[in-house]
Amino acid sequence: MRAALARLGAAVTAGVWRLGYASRFFGYLLVHSGTALRRFRLTVREIYFAGVLSLIIILVSGLFVGMVLGLQGYETLQRYGSSEALGVLVALSLVRELGPVVAGL
Repeated sequence: MRAALARLGAAVTAGVWRLGYASRFFGYLLVHSGTALRRFRLTVREIYFAGVLSLIIILVSGLFVGMVLGLQGYETLQRYGSSEALGVLVALSLVRELGPVVAGL
């Protein structure tokens, strides 16, 4: 019983610390974003152009990288008789390794 209460207390304490860090970050953000808050529409428009409109580029480049990776991976996996693992190979390598690289381009 005592161990369960200790775990619960540790979880609550960790949650309060994280909430404190998030509150400090939000306060810092509000203090140091003076010009962005004054020109809110421009800020939202720039976020839209940089984020939403670049999504199609990221999706298309990810599609082509995935197709090339699938083609090369199938050829290699077929040699070892494990071509059924191709989907897992492509998904893991795109999400873990190549996804951030393609998004950064």
